[in-house]
Amino acid sequence: MRFTKLLLVGLVVLGTGAFASAPAAQAKVNLTGKWAGTWVFQNASLGGGQIEMTLTQKGSKATGNMVVTGAPVDRSGSVTMMISGSDVYLVYPTGITGYLKVSGDEMKGQLDGMNPGNVVLKRQK
Repeated sequence: MRFTKLLLVGLVVLGTGAFASAPAAQAKVNLTGKWAGTWVFQNASLGGGQIEMTLTQKGSKATGNMVVTGAPVDRSGSVTMMISGSDVYLVYPTGITGYLKVSGDEMKGQLDGMNPGNVVLKRQK
């Protein structure tokens, strides 16, 4: 468990450095605002739930709060995302990492973990 946490921290540091040194990897999207949608484990028989995020973006980084329902372990709390073009990487949430792709007012992708899950979020207007 400790090794996994250290590995994750190392990847976050490396990923943050890569974003900082890549001027061509500018954010093409603005995530500021409220997003809401659903998530489901890839093995759908394990369940799913709702997910909401309220985000503020500055440059290629977005931070905010995430509320997750239906998870066996509470994963709600603060979230940090790195953005490159329309790709969004969750790098410091509460036990969830993952990759999302933004298309207009929708984000889709995969959340990693012991049991990975798929998520679809829509911008709330």
